Amino acid sequence: MRFAPLALILAAGLAPGPRQGDAASERLLQVLERRYREAGDPSDPRAAAGRLGFDRARIVEFVRSEIAWEPYPGVLRDAAGTLLVRGGNSIDRSLLLQAMLEAGGEKTRLMRTDLAEADGAKFLEAFRGRDPKARFSRLQSDPRALAREIGVDEAALEGMVAERRRGDDLFLDEIVEAASAESARLTPLVGAVASRAGVVPREHVFVQVFDLTRRDWMDLEASPVEVPRKGARPVSPPELAGQRRTVTIRLLLNRKSGERIEPVTLLNVPADLSAVSWKAVDFLVQPLPGQLPPLAKLRGLDSKGVLQAFRQVKQYRPGLMIDGRSYGGVPFDLEGRTYDVDAGGRVGPAKALAGGLNKTFGGVLGGVGGGGQAPPASTLESLVLEISVKEPGVAEGVHRRTLLAPPRPGLRELPILRYSFLVDGAPLPPGEFGRREVGMMVRNAAALRKLLQGQLEGVHFNQHVDVPSLLLRFGDLRRRALLRLGEGIPFIQDRPGLVAETSQLVLDEEGGRLLARRGIDILDNPAYLERAADRTLSVGVAETALECLLVERRWPGEARRSAWTLIERARLSGGRPEVSERDGRREVRWSTEAAWNLDPASGSCVGRVPSGAGQGLIEAAWENASAVCTYSDVIGFAAAMGSAGGLTSKEVNDAASLFGKACGVVGGTWPRDAVNDKISEITQGLWTGAINALAGM
Repeated sequence: MRFAPLALILAAGLAPGPRQGDAASERLLQVLERRYREAGDPSDPRAAAGRLGFDRARIVEFVRSEIAWEPYPGVLRDAAGTLLVRGGNSIDRSLLLQAMLEAGGEKTRLMRTDLAEADGAKFLEAFRGRDPKARFSRLQSDPRALAREIGVDEAALEGMVAERRRGDDLFLDEIVEAASAESARLTPLVGAVASRAGVVPREHVFVQVFDLTRRDWMDLEASPVEVPRKGARPVSPPELAGQRRTVTIRLLLNRKSGERIEPVTLLNVPADLSAVSWKAVDFLVQPLPGQLPPLAKLRGLDSKGVLQAFRQVKQYRPGLMIDGRSYGGVPFDLEGRTYDVDAGGRVGPAKALAGGLNKTFGGVLGGVGGGGQAPPASTLESLVLEISVKEPGVAEGVHRRTLLAPPRPGLRELPILRYSFLVDGAPLPPGEFGRREVGMMVRNAAALRKLLQGQLEGVHFNQHVDVPSLLLRFGDLRRRALLRLGEGIPFIQDRPGLVAETSQLVLDEEGGRLLARRGIDILDNPAYLERAADRTLSVGVAETALECLLVERRWPGEARRSAWTLIERARLSGGRPEVSERDGRREVRWSTEAAWNLDPASGSCVGRVPSGAGQGLIEAAWENASAVCTYSDVIGFAAAMGSAGGLTSKEVNDAASLFGKACGVVGGTWPRDAVNDKISEITQGLWTGAINALAGM
């Protein structure tokens, strides 16, 4: 059966809605589910081994020929990440080989041998001889085949996909051109910058398998270079653990009592890098239950009432979600007090956790401790988020962001926020953006089916099933910019990459409204182009431009405060460049508002604002914020504000915008007589978003 041509399906007002195109939408959902199932998980070693029949020789040949060797120390990607990006050093490649063999029941162990400098140089030569684009080459999906599968007009769908790809290419052109021009201005200002080269490996790790026939261990070498293995010894568990990296997310409350400032740890969650790489990682701070009116009442308040409701919130609790697992932090209030939490998650009396404030704060909740001595007065000085990375052989690196500080005139940040992270050990592979977008739709398919049939009861969407769409798009475009600016030069990522999508509510006292401050924050840009500091600098500049433009186009706001726009504004206004040294890095600034921060040892560069962040920020009225429908994200209260805002399909087509619109309907944002029209709009968003994602797999 062939449905209406896609041009008609996507035309305004003609998108399949409830009782109009249920069969077409159902078929689309089935195609999404089938394609996602058939694609499988590209990071699953067991599945990869199964496709090879668990055959030892085929598995060894797969790792040798399909998984590139790359120069970096320690465990950065582990087995799953190495398989996902099709590249790794000898430890990561051996961990992958070991995982695939053990999936078939083999008994294995890791072995280590020292390398002579000449042998290590062979690995680096092999790495330099590969075309960087080869690892990221893939066949693009056939739009006509997709059209036949969905049952729509082939020419219309092919035209839509081609237009989207042209738009992406033009966007990338804009980024690359802007980065090249800015890099040309920076180069004469920063002076000599070292060109970093890949480090010659001094050790090699390989796998041994226990051969049942010979009753002995047998070497399995999947290395691209033949090296002597004389004197090899097993890698012990402590040795392997010492090569791993950890990422710790920590929240500190700095409170003041008298003249003393005391730091209190509210949340401290360490995780192995493999547990957070390419996984959904969401840090949240939200009001404790009962601090805000019920949703039904909140929806009925006018703007002054809403503002007053948020002014009265005093108690908050932080939390962290890593790949679906939740970690609760210590509740706190705006006076700097903290609270007990029992095993059931119930919040008890206020307390101080350390130092001179180690007394119970009486009379805070229901008169608890009301007869005791009055506690010393305290104030909340600041709330600081720390993301620390521990790597083998180097000191722990810490990235700090001040989330709450003394309010500025007219504006006051609220501790109602979300930081969603993309942590990676290599650039996002081609097709992974589309696959994950499809996955988000598939995992929410039950809710979509109900909504498209006009059922609003029991519908729940969850965006925390994967890395947010905006970060996936950032990662996809970052890889393409890296390849374009590198022009065939090998690039190396030797430490974790860190970038965050941020959301925070801000109280605008003068304007009498709430603002949603959203952005992208590059915490670290670890990739460098080997022996090409000038091009590495261009890549860092391109990433700063990318974060700015992505944010501005997704959320067209009233005030743009990105490092890129602040630097450009100051330069065009006649500011004079100043170069300084800070913490071993060079800063180039045209004003006090923002600066380029550059590592002279590699050329790594990123734009920073005074807080240390690199975020492209916008501030927009909260009523215009797209909703996030999840129980754990208080910023999703925007869905209950009765707004008619949100992004149109012309501005962005992805899972995040689709679920935001859908949650607006479910949350009662739209009047009942307009629900059917809004569901039709959501249906249109499903079609455009799904086709874009499927075409990008």
